[in-house]
Amino acid sequence: MTAVTSLQPKWGFVCGRISVLEGRLVSRDFLLGLIAQEHMDDFVPHLQDTFLRDYLAPGAPWADFNALTDRCFYELVMAVRGDCPRTEPADLFLVQDDYLNLKNALLGATAFPFLPGLLSAEQLGAVVNGDTSDLPPLFKEPAMRVLEETSGADATTVDVVLDGAYLRHLIAVAEEMSIPLITECVMARVLARAIVAIWRAVQLERPPKLYEQSFYPIGAFTPMLAELLASGDPTTWPAIVGGALGDLLSEALDAPEQDQASRFELGAANHVVRLAREGQMQVAGPERVFSFLVGLYAEMQNLKLVVCGRFGHIDKPLLRERLRESYG
Repeated sequence: MTAVTSLQPKWGFVCGRISVLEGRLVSRDFLLGLIAQEHMDDFVPHLQDTFLRDYLAPGAPWADFNALTDRCFYELVMAVRGDCPRTEPADLFLVQDDYLNLKNALLGATAFPFLPGLLSAEQLGAVVNGDTSDLPPLFKEPAMRVLEETSGADATTVDVVLDGAYLRHLIAVAEEMSIPLITECVMARVLARAIVAIWRAVQLERPPKLYEQSFYPIGAFTPMLAELLASGDPTTWPAIVGGALGDLLSEALDAPEQDQASRFELGAANHVVRLAREGQMQVAGPERVFSFLVGLYAEMQNLKLVVCGRFGHIDKPLLRERLRESYG
């Protein structure tokens, strides 16, 4: 258990708002009840009890549910961000879509389908034309690297470069804040995401040199990740990683081979949720904001899983198995 920092009165207003919003997070029992519904028409009344209530237009097609959920999450994060004395706890949840939009720009696309966080459409449009001068430093370095090394044409390399840049961005934000609980959660998320990236690389038989040149460094985790990649055998990884994530790797390896990486990814996401829940003990401080946003993100992923899974005729037991931990 990581202790929260001392009371910080300037966070009092936003944390008071969070204390109200936390009461609207749904429980696992709610999600299980949603999975159990027999007809899609029965979903709408149940979803009225969630944050999605104001986003459910009559007659809206279920095919739009992912976009609707993303919009709800984004607007809640932006609203909370506007009340924060410092924006970093919210920024941690916005930059992933920024990197996805940046990828599109570096590949020459003029449409940016993901909601903007720290990068504007104007900044991204300039990148399409090879101009990175207006990008914030953490985005500028990988963008220049891609343009200089690949001319924006190699989609695989762009993916790998930006995956590494995204993880370094998370580390940099956590280090700038220097809040122990947030740092612990971010580092666990970064390591888990990096392990999954290496796992996919091994499965796809991508050359290690691509990761040596384009993915690293990932902070203090670089030697460990290099050892995983050099091993190429996930059965050896639990001993290399150790700790809670090493235990989760061991558990994931008991699953069928095709499910192992996704099983680990789910276990690691739940691990971060459990860590972040300690932030609810903070009365006034950034931990309370971060904790709520972790719980909100998990809820939105769960609602996507359930609604889209039922719409796609995925078996109910499989949906129940894939649910993330919830705060409600």
